[in-house]
Amino acid sequence: MPILNRIQQRTPVGRIWMLCIYVLLSLGAATMVYPFLLMLNGAMATSDAATNTLSVIPQPLVDDQALFQTYVEKRYGSLGSFEVMTLQRAPDGKRLYSYETLEMPTNTPPALIREWEAFLKQADVVNSPYFAMGHVAGSRLIAELQLRYQKMLAVRFPELPRKDHSAGTVVENIGARRFQPIQGAYAEVYNQMRSEADERYFHPFSLRGAFLQTTVQPEYPISPEGLAQLNTDWGTHYASFSDIELPRTPPENPAMLKAWWDFVQNALAGRFIVLSPELAPDFQSSLQQKYQNLERYNRAHGTNWAAWPEIPLPPLPRSPLGNRDVEDLLTRLASPVGVSLVAADFQWVDFLREQFKNQIGSLNAAFGTSYQSFDQVPMPLLEYDAVIVLRHKGEILWEMLTRNYRVAWNLVYTNGNAFKNTVILCFLSVITNLIVNPLAAYALSRFRPPWSQQVLFIMMATMAFPAEVTQIPSFLLLRDLGMLNTFAALVIPGAATGFSIFLLKGFFDSLPQELYEAADIDGCGRIRAFFMITIPMSTPILALTALGAFTSAYGAFAFALLVCQNEEMWTLMVYVYQLQQSYAQPIIFAALVIAAIPTLLIFVFCQNIIMRGIVVPVEK
Repeated sequence: MPILNRIQQRTPVGRIWMLCIYVLLSLGAATMVYPFLLMLNGAMATSDAATNTLSVIPQPLVDDQALFQTYVEKRYGSLGSFEVMTLQRAPDGKRLYSYETLEMPTNTPPALIREWEAFLKQADVVNSPYFAMGHVAGSRLIAELQLRYQKMLAVRFPELPRKDHSAGTVVENIGARRFQPIQGAYAEVYNQMRSEADERYFHPFSLRGAFLQTTVQPEYPISPEGLAQLNTDWGTHYASFSDIELPRTPPENPAMLKAWWDFVQNALAGRFIVLSPELAPDFQSSLQQKYQNLERYNRAHGTNWAAWPEIPLPPLPRSPLGNRDVEDLLTRLASPVGVSLVAADFQWVDFLREQFKNQIGSLNAAFGTSYQSFDQVPMPLLEYDAVIVLRHKGEILWEMLTRNYRVAWNLVYTNGNAFKNTVILCFLSVITNLIVNPLAAYALSRFRPPWSQQVLFIMMATMAFPAEVTQIPSFLLLRDLGMLNTFAALVIPGAATGFSIFLLKGFFDSLPQELYEAADIDGCGRIRAFFMITIPMSTPILALTALGAFTSAYGAFAFALLVCQNEEMWTLMVYVYQLQQSYAQPIIFAALVIAAIPTLLIFVFCQNIIMRGIVVPVEK
């Protein structure tokens, strides 16, 4: 019976009531849809900056600034690395504490971008020892190239356990001493991935930024007072810390020389060091102290030198072991004479000198700047990052918005047994529920024992207690029976449910008794009548029972984790829960969205069966 009949609905008061009802229904729908949209947006977050934004629409879709922040965060990794590379500071000149405060460069001179692209082409960034590959930094959130490497590793080594698919993933911190490129069995896969990556994934390492962060800033705080003290000590007139230059050779200024040599001797990686021929004896002496005997050196380097004086200075680019030998030499040198630097910073300056015929005025006219010398021109990393984002916007957006889903799919459905275990569990649960519950309900309905009401009451009473109440007793019983970590432990406790038996019995009671009487006259037995009469007429309610069994088994988590603690027996929901220990919230959201697809499809395609299972028993 409707709340308002059709005549009442046409009255002004009735229309107001109907409007209120629809408003309430809409608000109720919004309270369900809004959290779901937040989860969808969260599943598309690929950076901390995007994760901290609460919105139903992914901000990178509508805001280039948000897209730029997300892209830069995954390109450079930590804020410390970003500051070293780009010399970027907060608007107040202090250190950045979040990528969310980073502003996207605008109005960049086209001439600057043209010159930078020409420099990158000349530098051969993929093979250059002074350029690092970005988009690999990530632990709980997976970066783009990190995911690509994991997939290539899984294809190359299919027998490798899932937990080892991240083996060999390293952040190319080429400015750090003792940095070790990937070695061993995984090196081939990593080098292949690196060689196939587009040039836009690489960025130069800035020696100037490393000098500021590791040597200057610890002694001079980032403040007007700190800058003033530096200018006083060094006899300079820098307007900001970003203006501080790093000479490629030992400077004449004693205070600057002290900082320069401290940086080179104690912090700088060997790949950026150039040794003059006059240091060959010192180098050979350092090798002799390090290796003790020539045989040990030859074995380490794969050489066959007969005497220490025969060993030449290692040419650039050096091997990792050669770089470590140079670093050891620096710690033994008493002065920086004969030591110079090589890096992308200096290659950029040399390139500009050649392009503009060593005329700084021509450069300033082309770039719209006012530099006093070529050494002051920084590498336009952030400006070029903005160009990349706008130039490849569609490709970057698609990769970002789908990355977490690809990570989740790779983790949940293509690794381990979670997906297979869930399919088997759902199949067994549906089959056992369709066998046990209808038989129990049929016995109570057709045979009508005198204690059937008491049995039905006991079954209904089980619905008054949450399932968690029986978990511990069930666990102890299954343990004593030796069923833990088996499908029997997952299926048997849920094979019969009080609600299903109650629902089926009520439906069986409503079936026409004349059909069973006619069957008795024809000599049809009770079991045959069950399969020939009851089952064919109970399709809607049986479908509802099967769907209930499926959703219960598919969404099982707490009890499944309790009785199957072996990782090989984990179901999908248990696996998704365990992902929280190693991965960030956006990946968990993506896994949950993917896990919800089967139940959504079943509801969409089986909603008529569900409605018939609900309405038909009521009509009967």
